Amino acid sequence: MKKFAIALIAFCSCMLVVVLVPMQTQATTQKIGIVFSESSEKYANTTHPGGTYNGQTVSPKLDYSSTYNKELKAYLLYQQQGFHVEKIYEKDLRNLDSLSQYDAIVFPYTVMMNHQQRENVKMYVRNGGGAIFAFQTGRNESAKFPQVGQMDLSPLIYDVDSWVMEWDNLSEVFNSRFIDDIVLGNATISNSSATHPIIQNATKELGKSTLSLTKSDHEWVEVIKPWQGGAASPILYFTNYDYTDKPQTMRKNEFGAAHAIDYGKGRVVQIGFKIYDYITINEQAAWQDNENGSAYATTRGDLDAQVFLKHALHWVAEDHDGHVPRRYNLSLSSDGVQSYVAPSGQFVFYSTVTIKNNGNVPARGTLKVEILDANDRVVGKGHERYIPGLAADATTTNADRKDISTHSEKYQIFMPGNLAAGTYTIRTSFIEGRDDRQNVDEKFATVAEIKTLTRTKGSNKASIGVAPFFQDVSASTDAYYDIKNLHALGIVKGSNGKFNPQGTLTRIQATEMVLRALGITASSSAMLNASDIKKEDYGYAVLATGVRYGIISLEDGKINAHQPMTRAAMAHALVKGFKLQGYAKHTFIDVPASHIYFKDIQALYALGITTGYADQTFKPNNTVTRQNFAQFVNRTLHANAK
Repeated sequence: MKKFAIALIAFCSCMLVVVLVPMQTQATTQKIGIVFSESSEKYANTTHPGGTYNGQTVSPKLDYSSTYNKELKAYLLYQQQGFHVEKIYEKDLRNLDSLSQYDAIVFPYTVMMNHQQRENVKMYVRNGGGAIFAFQTGRNESAKFPQVGQMDLSPLIYDVDSWVMEWDNLSEVFNSRFIDDIVLGNATISNSSATHPIIQNATKELGKSTLSLTKSDHEWVEVIKPWQGGAASPILYFTNYDYTDKPQTMRKNEFGAAHAIDYGKGRVVQIGFKIYDYITINEQAAWQDNENGSAYATTRGDLDAQVFLKHALHWVAEDHDGHVPRRYNLSLSSDGVQSYVAPSGQFVFYSTVTIKNNGNVPARGTLKVEILDANDRVVGKGHERYIPGLAADATTTNADRKDISTHSEKYQIFMPGNLAAGTYTIRTSFIEGRDDRQNVDEKFATVAEIKTLTRTKGSNKASIGVAPFFQDVSASTDAYYDIKNLHALGIVKGSNGKFNPQGTLTRIQATEMVLRALGITASSSAMLNASDIKKEDYGYAVLATGVRYGIISLEDGKINAHQPMTRAAMAHALVKGFKLQGYAKHTFIDVPASHIYFKDIQALYALGITTGYADQTFKPNNTVTRQNFAQFVNRTLHANAK
């Protein structure tokens, strides 16, 4: 299903002027950023014709009311409430370090972001930041800003092709699935209970048990549904209305109008209606479109909205010990595997493959099956299927029953009829990432399963077996799953059937493993200016390619290919290779801020890839065993999936 440009009903030009005394509260020391999105304001003011795109109807884009006015309302409101507020611009969203200085960030109607900005916001929250998203946040791809006279093809759904991933890489922050944009008439928004701290504190301040916000005309709202077992809770509901354009979907008191969400170490409040339309700001300012900061004439509930927003910001910005770890957990299996020579003379391999999302974040990527010979060369033509979204919800009654968390399909692969006798590897893998992403850190295999296919000379059939695993890796070891998954992915290889898990990992071995994990082939054209290696030496291309991607660095002009990999250098290799981002207040006592790899080590800690040692050390100069590195690489694959 695809979603197209949203045609919003023009706002009523008549405003209700209400003079209220600003609510003053004791000033906080928390630093709050209010996003002023230049492109979102520009987008609101544009108009674009309707038409047809790839056979689908695209609605005209109308001139919306000013986004800037909503941003200014948020800024002035929180300033009046005693918060220390600053303006944030799109340039700040391009840098995680810029965002990390804020205790919370407010996104009023920030419809336009690009993939990297969304990734930065996601990581900001995951690392412990607070955020309020007020209506249609990050729904459009700013890199595809509509041109004058052309159809508006900017909505993100054109890229992600799935309601599961409506907000692209930001989707997992909301712990929910987008349902639809819906029109409500004469609607009431209120709370059904007062169990959440935001509602408890708001109702206590207002001296009543129920918040009430009403709008007498028609308005667009956004309906989402939290996944079962997730950490998103509705705190305001669409409790009543006289009209809806989608009665088959919308139901009173079922869909949340605002949600409180825990993600990683951070907190989020998502608001699915135009809450700033209810608020009056009695202050002279640079209002746009002849507005003056007043609430819309059709709304009631100004004070309720202001108090709700105040306590929502307190909740997301306050210090807390909560942590909802990101669990990327996919399972992959093949059944009914058979292979034989068809009457056409071709060798046919077929099976049914199933991939299931067992984690708490959505996933999307390409299911790939290939047959490999003893030299890891692909035989025949493999099978690929792009899966646009696997929901983090295993129930069958979720949302409107359009979510899927499990995908199964039958397929067949044709190989040459003269397939030589011998044993081949059947590798089934899932390559995480949006199908249009090209960067090496945004599209890589995360899970895999392997089987063997053996054909004896002259036989018209082949036998399918269990792929052999390393003799010296016990199922009882903590690293068993990590090593097994990396082995199936082709990232780790042993010798004579053994992995040597406690063996010391060399710098060339570590570089080669990271390149394989990223799907990068060593380049013969890569150059390396090191005093201790020549181009004809073993591993030159691997190391030169590693330097090109920042995975490994020279040490005093030497590459030290066969020296042990240290834990600090390992952190650098993973962070640079996968372009990891993360910050943490936690500091290892043996890694001062002056350490050359301080930020890399902090990123691993922030993402849960390392916890360090019990004595609060990281031991950056210690060497890394092959088992340790396998654990770190596998955790990185799962921690960085986008």
